[in-house]
Amino acid sequence: MTESTPELPVYPDEVPTLDSIRTNWLDLFYAAMFHPVRTFKSIAAEEQPGNRLLFYALLSVLLVSVTAPMVHIANVGGSLSGLVVSMPFSAMVGLLVWGFMALVISLLAYAFSGEARIRTFLILSGLATLPWIFMGPISLFKIGIGVTGVVLCALLGLIIWLWTIVLFALAIMTTYRMSAERVLIVLATPFAMMMVFIGWIVGFVRNIIHLTP
Repeated sequence: MTESTPELPVYPDEVPTLDSIRTNWLDLFYAAMFHPVRTFKSIAAEEQPGNRLLFYALLSVLLVSVTAPMVHIANVGGSLSGLVVSMPFSAMVGLLVWGFMALVISLLAYAFSGEARIRTFLILSGLATLPWIFMGPISLFKIGIGVTGVVLCALLGLIIWLWTIVLFALAIMTTYRMSAERVLIVLATPFAMMMVFIGWIVGFVRNIIHLTP
Protein backbone atom coordinates (compact mmCIF):
# COMPACT_ATOMS: atom_id res chain seq x y z
CA MET A 1 0.00 0.00 0.00
CA THR A 2 1.35 3.37 -0.94
CA GLU A 3 0.70 6.36 1.18
CA SER A 4 -0.93 9.25 -0.59
CA THR A 5 1.04 12.46 -0.59
CA PRO A 6 -0.86 15.17 1.27
CA GLU A 7 -1.85 18.11 -0.87
CA LEU A 8 -0.04 21.32 -0.06
CA PRO A 9 -2.12 24.45 0.41
CA VAL A 10 -2.07 26.88 -2.48
CA TYR A 11 -1.57 30.51 -1.61
CA PRO A 12 -2.57 33.08 -4.20
CA ASP A 13 0.29 35.34 -5.18
CA GLU A 14 -1.50 37.57 -7.66
CA VAL A 15 -3.44 40.73 -7.16
CA PRO A 16 -7.24 40.27 -7.14
CA THR A 17 -8.77 40.69 -10.57
CA LEU A 18 -10.61 43.86 -11.59
CA ASP A 19 -13.90 41.95 -11.45
CA SER A 20 -13.11 40.98 -7.86
CA ILE A 21 -12.19 44.47 -6.68
CA ARG A 22 -15.30 45.85 -8.37
CA THR A 23 -17.56 43.80 -6.14
CA ASN A 24 -15.57 43.54 -2.92
CA TRP A 25 -14.16 46.58 -1.10
CA LEU A 26 -11.84 44.40 1.00
CA ASP A 27 -10.26 42.96 -2.14
CA LEU A 28 -9.87 46.48 -3.46
CA PHE A 29 -8.30 47.60 -0.17
CA TYR A 30 -5.78 44.74 -0.27
CA ALA A 31 -4.97 45.27 -3.94
CA ALA A 32 -4.54 49.04 -3.63
CA MET A 33 -2.35 48.77 -0.54
CA PHE A 34 -0.07 45.89 -1.49
CA HIS A 35 -0.26 45.73 -5.30
CA PRO A 36 -0.84 49.41 -6.16
CA VAL A 37 0.96 49.51 -9.51
CA ARG A 38 -0.98 46.66 -11.09
CA THR A 39 -4.23 47.72 -9.46
CA PHE A 40 -3.99 51.37 -10.48
CA LYS A 41 -2.99 50.44 -14.03
CA SER A 42 -5.92 48.01 -14.30
CA ILE A 43 -8.40 50.69 -13.22
CA ALA A 44 -6.80 53.42 -15.36
CA ALA A 45 -6.90 51.14 -18.43
CA GLU A 46 -10.69 51.46 -18.49
CA GLU A 47 -12.02 54.41 -20.43
CA GLN A 48 -14.83 55.00 -17.91
CA PRO A 49 -14.54 53.09 -14.59
CA GLY A 50 -17.89 52.11 -13.13
CA ASN A 51 -19.88 53.79 -10.38
CA ARG A 52 -19.11 50.99 -7.91
CA LEU A 53 -15.40 51.78 -7.98
CA LEU A 54 -16.20 55.47 -7.53
CA PHE A 55 -18.38 54.57 -4.52
CA TYR A 56 -15.56 52.48 -3.04
CA ALA A 57 -13.18 55.42 -3.44
CA LEU A 58 -15.71 57.69 -1.71
CA LEU A 59 -16.04 55.11 1.08
CA SER A 60 -12.25 55.05 1.48
CA VAL A 61 -12.10 58.84 1.83
CA LEU A 62 -14.94 58.77 4.36
CA LEU A 63 -13.23 56.10 6.48
CA VAL A 64 -9.98 58.06 6.53
CA SER A 65 -11.81 61.31 7.32
CA VAL A 66 -13.79 59.93 10.28
CA THR A 67 -10.63 58.32 11.63
CA ALA A 68 -8.90 61.71 11.92
CA PRO A 69 -10.90 62.97 14.97
CA MET A 70 -10.25 59.71 16.82
CA VAL A 71 -6.52 59.97 16.12
CA HIS A 72 -6.60 63.58 17.36
CA ILE A 73 -8.21 62.53 20.65
CA ALA A 74 -5.67 59.72 21.07
CA ASN A 75 -2.80 62.16 20.48
CA VAL A 76 -3.82 65.26 22.43
CA GLY A 77 -6.76 64.06 24.51
CA GLY A 78 -10.33 65.27 24.55
CA SER A 79 -13.89 64.19 25.17
CA LEU A 80 -15.33 61.25 23.28
CA SER A 81 -18.69 63.00 23.20
CA GLY A 82 -17.17 65.55 20.85
CA LEU A 83 -16.89 62.86 18.18
CA VAL A 84 -20.62 63.21 17.55
CA VAL A 85 -19.94 66.60 16.00
CA SER A 86 -16.33 66.28 14.81
CA MET A 87 -16.74 63.04 12.85
CA PRO A 88 -19.52 64.26 10.49
CA PHE A 89 -17.71 67.59 10.09
CA SER A 90 -14.44 65.82 9.31
CA ALA A 91 -16.21 63.58 6.79
CA MET A 92 -17.73 66.59 5.00
CA VAL A 93 -14.40 68.45 4.90
CA GLY A 94 -12.61 65.31 3.67
CA LEU A 95 -15.02 64.88 0.77
CA LEU A 96 -14.79 68.56 -0.19
CA VAL A 97 -10.98 68.52 -0.11
CA TRP A 98 -10.91 65.29 -2.12
CA GLY A 99 -13.21 66.69 -4.81
CA PHE A 100 -11.49 70.08 -5.02
CA MET A 101 -8.03 68.51 -5.10
CA ALA A 102 -9.06 66.10 -7.86
CA LEU A 103 -10.49 68.99 -9.89
CA VAL A 104 -7.31 71.08 -9.57
CA ILE A 105 -4.98 68.20 -10.41
CA SER A 106 -7.18 67.14 -13.35
CA LEU A 107 -7.06 70.67 -14.80
CA LEU A 108 -3.28 70.81 -14.40
CA ALA A 109 -2.84 67.35 -15.90
CA TYR A 110 -5.07 68.36 -18.81
CA ALA A 111 -2.54 71.04 -19.70
CA PHE A 112 0.14 68.33 -20.11
CA SER A 113 -1.81 65.37 -21.47
CA GLY A 114 -4.96 66.82 -23.03
CA GLU A 115 -7.04 64.40 -20.93
CA ALA A 116 -9.19 65.34 -17.94
CA ARG A 117 -10.29 61.83 -16.79
CA ILE A 118 -11.56 63.24 -13.51
CA ARG A 119 -13.62 60.12 -12.68
CA THR A 120 -10.57 57.86 -12.98
CA PHE A 121 -8.44 60.24 -10.94
CA LEU A 122 -11.14 60.56 -8.26
CA ILE A 123 -11.09 56.77 -7.87
CA LEU A 124 -7.31 56.40 -7.75
CA SER A 125 -6.72 59.46 -5.53
CA GLY A 126 -9.38 58.18 -3.13
CA LEU A 127 -7.60 54.84 -2.92
CA ALA A 128 -4.30 56.67 -2.35
CA THR A 129 -5.60 57.90 1.03
CA LEU A 130 -6.05 54.36 2.40
CA PRO A 131 -2.73 54.15 4.29
CA TRP A 132 -4.03 56.84 6.69
CA ILE A 133 -6.45 54.27 8.09
CA PHE A 134 -3.48 52.79 9.98
CA MET A 135 -2.93 56.05 11.86
CA GLY A 136 -5.57 55.02 14.39
CA PRO A 137 -3.84 51.83 15.56
CA ILE A 138 -0.42 53.51 15.36
CA SER A 139 -1.52 56.29 17.74
CA LEU A 140 -2.05 53.61 20.42
CA PHE A 141 1.72 53.21 20.70
CA LYS A 142 1.75 56.46 22.67
CA ILE A 143 -0.28 54.83 25.44
CA GLY A 144 1.76 53.14 28.14
CA ILE A 145 5.08 52.92 26.24
CA GLY A 146 6.45 56.34 27.05
CA VAL A 147 9.09 58.06 24.95
CA THR A 148 9.74 54.91 22.91
CA GLY A 149 6.09 54.84 21.87
CA VAL A 150 6.17 58.51 20.85
CA VAL A 151 9.27 57.98 18.69
CA LEU A 152 7.81 54.81 17.15
CA CYS A 153 4.53 56.59 16.45
CA ALA A 154 6.34 59.48 14.76
CA LEU A 155 8.42 57.16 12.55
CA LEU A 156 5.43 55.08 11.50
CA GLY A 157 3.43 58.25 10.86
CA LEU A 158 6.21 59.50 8.56
CA ILE A 159 6.19 56.18 6.69
CA ILE A 160 2.42 56.41 6.19
CA TRP A 161 2.72 59.99 4.97
CA LEU A 162 5.39 58.99 2.42
CA TRP A 163 3.35 55.93 1.43
CA THR A 164 0.36 58.16 0.69
CA ILE A 165 2.46 60.61 -1.34
CA VAL A 166 3.84 57.76 -3.45
CA LEU A 167 0.33 56.37 -4.08
CA PHE A 168 -0.95 59.84 -4.97
CA ALA A 169 1.89 60.36 -7.45
CA LEU A 170 1.20 56.89 -8.86
CA ALA A 171 -2.46 57.86 -9.29
CA ILE A 172 -1.45 60.85 -11.43
CA MET A 173 1.11 58.83 -13.38
CA THR A 174 -1.25 55.97 -14.28
CA THR A 175 -4.31 58.12 -14.92
CA TYR A 176 -2.62 60.51 -17.34
CA ARG A 177 0.28 58.29 -18.49
CA MET A 178 2.82 60.89 -17.37
CA SER A 179 6.51 60.59 -16.70
CA ALA A 180 7.85 61.02 -13.16
CA GLU A 181 9.23 64.46 -14.07
CA ARG A 182 5.82 65.75 -15.21
CA VAL A 183 4.16 64.31 -12.11
CA LEU A 184 6.58 66.29 -9.94
CA ILE A 185 5.75 69.44 -11.91
CA VAL A 186 2.01 68.87 -11.47
CA LEU A 187 2.45 68.29 -7.71
CA ALA A 188 4.61 71.41 -7.31
CA THR A 189 2.43 73.71 -9.43
CA PRO A 190 -0.34 74.33 -6.83
CA PHE A 191 2.24 75.46 -4.26
CA ALA A 192 3.90 77.75 -6.82
CA MET A 193 0.50 79.17 -7.78
CA MET A 194 -0.29 79.76 -4.11
CA MET A 195 2.95 81.69 -3.64
CA VAL A 196 2.20 83.79 -6.73
CA PHE A 197 -1.32 84.46 -5.48
CA ILE A 198 -0.03 85.53 -2.06
CA GLY A 199 2.50 87.78 -3.80
CA TRP A 200 -0.27 89.40 -5.83
CA ILE A 201 -2.37 90.00 -2.73
CA VAL A 202 0.56 91.50 -0.81
CA GLY A 203 1.49 93.70 -3.76
CA PHE A 204 -2.10 94.86 -4.19
CA VAL A 205 -2.43 95.74 -0.50
CA ARG A 206 0.90 97.63 -0.51
CA ASN A 207 -0.13 99.63 -3.57
CA ILE A 208 -3.45 100.55 -1.98
CA ILE A 209 -1.63 101.65 1.19
CA HIS A 210 0.72 103.82 -0.88
CA LEU A 211 -2.22 105.48 -2.63
CA THR A 212 -3.95 106.40 0.59
CA PRO A 213 -3.12 109.85 2.11
